[in-house]
Amino acid sequence: MPRYNTFKEAISAMRDRGFTHTFSIQHEELFCSELNKPINPEQLTLIERHRVEAPEKDTGACEIYGFRADDNTMGLMTSTYAEYDPEGFQAVFRRCRQAR
Repeated sequence: MPRYNTFKEAISAMRDRGFTHTFSIQHEELFCSELNKPINPEQLTLIERHRVEAPEKDTGACEIYGFRADDNTMGLMTSTYAEYDPEGFQAVFRRCRQAR
């Protein structure tokens, strides 16, 4: 798996490799802004996870997740939501499948 040093580098490289959609947590579910529709977390498989420096964050780092949906849509999600609602983030994240 590639390694990235910055948030911008990770997002750009992952977009270039096909992670063209964005997933965000809304109302305890995932939402894809490009498709303008909710995505069931159980339909997503986590295939990449990167921790990069983010000096503007309290923790000094940010995580970026690469998911593939059952319909082969590939998208990104960041750990930003976890800063505001760690329990809500984990509740949704746990419902996603993990690649083996």
